[in-house]
Amino acid sequence: MKTSRKRMWFAVLVCLIWGPPAPAADGPPGPEIKPSVAADVKQLVVHQGAIADKYSKLEKLFEDMARIEAVNDPRRAALLMKALERSKQNLTGVKLNRCATSLEQFEARNKAEREGVLGLQREAHQEIKALLELLLSENRSDRLKREQDRIREYIKEVERILRLQKSVQGRTEGGAEPGELAKDQAKVADRTGELAKQIRENEEGGAARQTDANSGDQAKPGEQPQAEHEDRKAAEGKEPGQNKESPQGKAAGQGKSPAQGQAKEAGQKRDSDQPGDGQNQPKKPPSPGQGHGQQGQSQGEAQGQPDQPQDQPPADEGNPARKRVEAAQERMREARKRLEEAQRNDAVAEQEKAKEELEKAKAELERILRQMREEEVERVLALLESRFRKMLEIQVRIYEDTVRLDEIDEPERDLKIPIPAGKLAVDERKLVVEADKALNLLLEEGSSVAFPETVSQMRDDMQQVADRLDAAKVEDITQGIEQDVIAALQEMIEALQKAQKDMEKQRQQQLARPGQPQDMPLVDAIAELKMIRALQLRVNTRTQRYARLLKDVEDPVGQATDQDLREALIKLAERQETIYRLTRDIVLGKNK
Repeated sequence: MKTSRKRMWFAVLVCLIWGPPAPAADGPPGPEIKPSVAADVKQLVVHQGAIADKYSKLEKLFEDMARIEAVNDPRRAALLMKALERSKQNLTGVKLNRCATSLEQFEARNKAEREGVLGLQREAHQEIKALLELLLSENRSDRLKREQDRIREYIKEVERILRLQKSVQGRTEGGAEPGELAKDQAKVADRTGELAKQIRENEEGGAARQTDANSGDQAKPGEQPQAEHEDRKAAEGKEPGQNKESPQGKAAGQGKSPAQGQAKEAGQKRDSDQPGDGQNQPKKPPSPGQGHGQQGQSQGEAQGQPDQPQDQPPADEGNPARKRVEAAQERMREARKRLEEAQRNDAVAEQEKAKEELEKAKAELERILRQMREEEVERVLALLESRFRKMLEIQVRIYEDTVRLDEIDEPERDLKIPIPAGKLAVDERKLVVEADKALNLLLEEGSSVAFPETVSQMRDDMQQVADRLDAAKVEDITQGIEQDVIAALQEMIEALQKAQKDMEKQRQQQLARPGQPQDMPLVDAIAELKMIRALQLRVNTRTQRYARLLKDVEDPVGQATDQDLREALIKLAERQETIYRLTRDIVLGKNK
């Protein structure tokens, strides 16, 4: 809980240290600074200086927290040091200080020099944004899960809209009354527009917030992702005009030129006077499909330049699925118009095109979902392998030290074993904590049953080793359990390495032969069965090892009398029952 609060505090602090940009973007600067403007500049100087001071403290905090976390959480310490190194390498703090110094002589600066200050601010903003993303990468697992859930919901909604569209198209082909069909087609178009709006707001937060940024006088930290479009805005020089238009809504929307060009790439016409649809068309003006003319309505001569609209799509490509959904909505609107004009054949043609666009949108969403799943699996595999390698290194050292302690002569054992064995127990308990983290990671991932059980049994063995070392028991039973832990770690590392190679092969095959995305498991069924086989072999090996500890190895009954051995056999029986249950669940498909 404590470290979680620290992480959240870091993120909030990084967000807070960025303030509003210099006012040069509000309009073309005049040749002379008026007293009221000079007061504003003075306030900007103070604010910019405070930001630079906060950032300097943040860099110092990175270093201090990395030193504190180095013992308990080396991964977080490494992340903090990486953030600090990136900040120093980018000279972000130097840029912020230079901005503050430059603003102090703001009135003496010409337009080009003021643009230089703005450029530094934009660079610093982008670097701080990247720093925030780096710090938030610890939460990537949860974030990826939420994003995957959203994409799945989009796919379900596209499928629902497809069914509705097919129904309307079937009735159109069947000769139903055109007026009623036009109303139903408009409803499907509205629903399609709502989906496009939802995708834009959730997946393109910066683009969605651009409207709000243009409609207000002050920039907010959360709206800064649009900074990559500042060059376009500076060229346009029309932000005040955009501020007036953006409250009119999203029905007019002429101020959103980057999205206009993308959604119109299919060359479709928009019927912008449809009630209830305007909110879904923030980038479509009333005129029917003239790209440059439309932009000229709101942006003036700057948008009339031929190079500008063509250069903008790479800067803000947008979500490809959203563009397909918007293209489908365009076709639905055209189909509705044709139905109102009683042009049934033309309406069917537009409906067919809308259906094709929806199919393409679904394919795009499935591709995105597959990529996200691949990223999640790749991250989990690499993280687990790294964690298990470190655990293996420590476990081997503990085992070797245990063997050395067991070689101490009997008369000296009570004197020389307890203290070093206690230290080994402390190290073993640290491994238990690491095993718990790995187990939680596997359980959260959720696609494997044998791997979590292997880690769980390995964790129990580690705890048993720690307890026995605490009691200064370094004999064969303790060493045997340690050997099993080492074997389990080695098998897990080999399985994870193979899974990563298999995933790379699968990725290459998908590039060569795209197909339907599948819910990619962490490891395949063969790896699961191999892991269960390894669990069974360890039970068999441990059974034989315990048999050799009996007083009479040849006894057909093999009755154990030693208390430690009896407890170990009970745990072994429980482990055998677990292996049976896992195998049964896989056969019955309960793990899917």
